[in-house]
Amino acid sequence: MSLAELPAMDRAQAVCADASLGEWRPLNGLQRMMLRWEQFCPLNAAHVLTLSGSVTALSLGEAVRVALGRHFPLPAEVCVAGNRMRCGIRMGQVPEVELTVTSVLRQPESAISSVLDRELNRYFPSGLHWPFRFHAICESEDRWHFVVIYRHAFMDSRGVSALCRSVLRVLRGDELTEPAPGFAPDLSAIVPAFADSAAAWHSLVSVAREVFHGLGSWRASQRLSGQDRCVTGVDHESLSVACVLQSARSLGVTVQDLLLAAMHDSLSAMSLVTGWRQRIGLYTPVDLRQETVPPVPEASGQVLGGYTLRLPRSRGASFADLVQRVSSESREIKRTGNYRLYERHLSFMTAVWDRLSQRANRLAGPFLAPVAALASNVNLNQFFEAELHSGLLLDYSRYTGTGIMTSMMVGLTTCGTSCRISTTHHSTLFSESEIRELRRRVCRRLLGEFQRL
Repeated sequence: MSLAELPAMDRAQAVCADASLGEWRPLNGLQRMMLRWEQFCPLNAAHVLTLSGSVTALSLGEAVRVALGRHFPLPAEVCVAGNRMRCGIRMGQVPEVELTVTSVLRQPESAISSVLDRELNRYFPSGLHWPFRFHAICESEDRWHFVVIYRHAFMDSRGVSALCRSVLRVLRGDELTEPAPGFAPDLSAIVPAFADSAAAWHSLVSVAREVFHGLGSWRASQRLSGQDRCVTGVDHESLSVACVLQSARSLGVTVQDLLLAAMHDSLSAMSLVTGWRQRIGLYTPVDLRQETVPPVPEASGQVLGGYTLRLPRSRGASFADLVQRVSSESREIKRTGNYRLYERHLSFMTAVWDRLSQRANRLAGPFLAPVAALASNVNLNQFFEAELHSGLLLDYSRYTGTGIMTSMMVGLTTCGTSCRISTTHHSTLFSESEIRELRRRVCRRLLGEFQRL
């Protein structure tokens, strides 16, 4: 089924009033590197929503069409050489958005996993295109699984969640009366710290520090045969939000700090961490919208910063001590605002990347500033409060392709009274049994098992 089979709508009427929508906009550093990583493997991401109630293929397709008309009214394109992107343009015939509807009699998890493992390893087309693909999996008359695949360079997790929220609101019969979020402006235009005259010097120091610590950081090496693919996994037993919060509060830290410490602890326990590279780099995103003037809504386009913790592999130290070290370092990074420099750091790395051959980038790129894992923690309870209260939204999970620089990704997603751990990893770097054990250990740490495991 495609959107072409649904009632037609003049998309020109849906284009945001913002005149800059169709203009070229500079890419930020993270977007630049994402597009360069795509030279070697797709860098897509996915959100999976479990829905309940009166949902049909026709109503879901109509909701997708209306929501897209508000958030991403026309296809987009990117110019890698010029480090620019734009959306909301019309050039000839507009390509169709992919919406695939399937039904399963049992084990919807297998059908979802099959979709994710296929779509995260499938490139989006170049040139003018829709950076989304949609799947609707019907489990029963009142249970659907809605899968959104997106090209990560065009959207961050918050922007996709906003698109999903609009889809759910249309399904509930609500009018989309809020102003269209439009396309996120350039970070340098909305984050004052990027215009700081001292930022260039700070960037140089930040890059030097990152490279120095990166040289002593561990990254999983290829050791398994077969084609390298992104493989997803999810812990089917959800975690109690109340228990996770209690675990964090008992140590006086945030859930984010607890997740990062649990990841560091789980990777330290792996026998793979050998040799002289004993630091374990963990990257985590930061939403820069809180710093923008005026505030930027959940817009299309990437508006994320981030930072990397590179603590030495823990050997015999208590988990509680590790959590405190993670919390202390995270607080210092946020206090000083050093995470704002990450975008500039990646812009510098992009310039280096473009001056090397493709072979050099493939071989040396992952080891210039190696990151063992990406850790992402998102609480959607306030964002989807109405949808959760109505019973339409039952569950939510997120998956991110890792590119060549990061070995794996772990996502903690809170939805309702429970939260869920999901992973994405390279098939040639980790076995599925190793990742299952990592998820198990992370879950036990999050639930308060702080003694030696």
